[in-house]
Amino acid sequence: MRRYTHGHVFDFYKKLLADPEKLPVLGDGRQRKSYLYVQDCIDAMLLATTHARGNVNIFNLGTDEYCTVDDSIGWICDYLGLAPKRIYAGGDRGWVGDNPFIHLDVRRIHALGWRARLGIQEGILRTIAWLAQNRWVLGRRT
Repeated sequence: MRRYTHGHVFDFYKKLLADPEKLPVLGDGRQRKSYLYVQDCIDAMLLATTHARGNVNIFNLGTDEYCTVDDSIGWICDYLGLAPKRIYAGGDRGWVGDNPFIHLDVRRIHALGWRARLGIQEGILRTIAWLAQNRWVLGRRT
């Protein structure tokens, strides 16, 4: 995810660079989320603009899977070769207004023939790889 400057992957990566021994985590790590790699999002939007037939078209975009925040942390840490102590803030939500379970119904976009090319784990790992190659983005916030 080029120029990725927000979200949990960016935040965890930046925190682990600053202190590879510990990782503060909002919530309890069991929040379940469905993440979508940005190129898959763009592909879905382009397909929808050319194939959807309604005057107004609303589609959920996502994968057929979800992961926990702890799963995501595990993949990031394995990739980086780190085993930090996880320090949980507690509760079932990461922040005020956070939903502890997000898994979108993507049947409408699937009916147009679209499927995400990358699973959540591969998207997260590609994002970490890009951040590692482009550390200049770590100091940038938009």
